[in-house]
Amino acid sequence: MAEGSELNQESRAKWPTCPDDYELQEVIGRGATAIVQAATIKKTNERVAVKRINLDRCNTSLEDLLKEIQVMSQCQHDNVVRFYTSFVVQEELWLIMKLLDGGSLLDVIRYTMQRGNCRNGVFDEIAIATVLREVIKGIDYFHSNGHIHRDIKAGNILLGTDGSVKIADFGVSAFIASGGDNTRDKQRHTFVGTPCWMAPEVVGQQPTGYDTKADIWSFGILAIELATGTAPYHKYPPMKILIMIIQNESPTLDMCAEDPDQYKQYSKTFNKMIEQCLQKNPTDRPTAKQLLKHDFFKKAKDHSYIAKHLVLKFQERKAMEEKLANRRKLTHMRSIRVIDDEEWTFSSGSDDDSSSANEDSTNPKLPPLENPTVQNIEELIGKPDAVAKPNPPVDDSTSQLTVQEMTSGIKDLSIDNNRIFKFTLRIRNTQGELNDIKFEFNKSNETVKDVVSEMVSANLIHKLDADLVTSIMSQMVENSTDISTTFALKSHVDSSSTPDDKLLIGFAQLSLNI
Repeated sequence: MAEGSELNQESRAKWPTCPDDYELQEVIGRGATAIVQAATIKKTNERVAVKRINLDRCNTSLEDLLKEIQVMSQCQHDNVVRFYTSFVVQEELWLIMKLLDGGSLLDVIRYTMQRGNCRNGVFDEIAIATVLREVIKGIDYFHSNGHIHRDIKAGNILLGTDGSVKIADFGVSAFIASGGDNTRDKQRHTFVGTPCWMAPEVVGQQPTGYDTKADIWSFGILAIELATGTAPYHKYPPMKILIMIIQNESPTLDMCAEDPDQYKQYSKTFNKMIEQCLQKNPTDRPTAKQLLKHDFFKKAKDHSYIAKHLVLKFQERKAMEEKLANRRKLTHMRSIRVIDDEEWTFSSGSDDDSSSANEDSTNPKLPPLENPTVQNIEELIGKPDAVAKPNPPVDDSTSQLTVQEMTSGIKDLSIDNNRIFKFTLRIRNTQGELNDIKFEFNKSNETVKDVVSEMVSANLIHKLDADLVTSIMSQMVENSTDISTTFALKSHVDSSSTPDDKLLIGFAQLSLNI
């Protein structure tokens, strides 16, 4: 490590240590005490990543932060994110690192699951083998130099546009060393990491502690994550996850499947590797160096395969969103209001201008949801009255009948072609957050299908729900009355959450404000 450290010190000399030399740009990651932003060095126009750690809110001691910096500054490997320099800015510690524009593995997983049918697997086995081979190379580098990463997961694996794969987030990494005589303490006793990826010996706080084999367990969970899209037990509360890791049998792909044949596309070799990594007894797990020789990695390709099959598709989506953002002046905030056919603006849920205030006084608000901040269904356990039985799937004919029933007996209104229809679509995004999408429709210069297509392009609604939303919205325009209807989403395929029309889990609510 000494030679690499000297090289790093020499290279760090060219990186500015003044915040004014950096132009901060988009946020690419956010945690409880830190935020990661893309930035450009003003003098060289080079793009970097800036991890800004709030020292006032950070529970980590300064000594531990310095250790983190020390770990990063010593790491020189193709599969580990490159660290450049660090400095303090008021109450923040800024870490300057190499920027990877391909996104994290978690980003790519979410995009793939959102855009395609992933019931039988998120990535093909070649892609998984190619990614995991690069990850285990980085883990082997860590272990060979006396480090445990302790938080190996898809969110901490970053991709370059060239298909490179790099391990990031050294915030919980640790030396396996103690004392000043370079003697090694082969065990750690600190309880750190993310619950779903924690090894049993980390969770159970064994008297003997844990060692590098804890990363091998996390690597096995990562393999399942790349195949199924989620880690085992992800739908449970943290404390229950910890208990299940200790008490349950080791996770397998079959255990994560809804039916026995769901993940049959994956080979016995892949399943065997997962089984070897997820041995309850750490001594039974292979080392990173042994894993590199596993037969599973014989099917791995080079970086170009990752660039083409994972990164490029993700980049195409980002490019599409940026193009739409420039055309529609989109900004990522709470809710959306379509002003006209050429400009979209967002608001945080309340507008500053007087016209919005007048609108609020004349248009009825949507009824409040019960417990809208629920993050998972377990928070509703013990509250049977808060969970409604899911309605049957809604097709076009059902939605039409619902609107007709709600508007029966009401005198038809003559529709002026220049009239503006004001809608609110209440729906959860891919992260489960509840959003109010406010938009206007002018019958004289656009069609309902046009408006819905715009929302699909902006990823505000799923393409599977486009026809249904179009049908319901068209009926509302035709009947022209102040109504609201709740309907089941055809895109809802999350088996871990129970559909609920009151909490709008698997449902959405469209309202026309007259």
